[in-house]
Amino acid sequence: MNSPVIAQAAGGGFSPSLILMVALFAVLIFMMFRGRKKQAAQQEKLKTNTVPGAKVMTNSGIFGTIVGVDAEDRVQVEVANGVVLTLHRQAISTFLDNEPAAAAAPVAERTEATNDVAETPEESLRRLNDEGKDERNS
Repeated sequence: MNSPVIAQAAGGGFSPSLILMVALFAVLIFMMFRGRKKQAAQQEKLKTNTVPGAKVMTNSGIFGTIVGVDAEDRVQVEVANGVVLTLHRQAISTFLDNEPAAAAAPVAERTEATNDVAETPEESLRRLNDEGKDERNS
């Protein structure tokens, strides 16, 4: 009498827990690839937006303007008049202006495109002094 029951248990058959485990493993793999894809897209955005003239905030909360970028992923950020910090590109957490490429264009090119009068050195200094200021810094 017990022999058909033992044969049926040894045969295996359909196991819902096995399907559940495979489904959870597939979701885990999907989430891993999705996270890597998002991280790669974020790194590419960081690389394209890191241009001189872009206003940024670092991971430590320091606001400044990018002055230069070198081939070794070092970025020079001016945080005050004459104060330039050298940081790694990944230390930048947020870009404060929406179009850093337009801000990075030389003044002569911007004035020709907008038909504005070129600013004097004093006006340039005044503008650069006021660039990093916002409501929190006043």
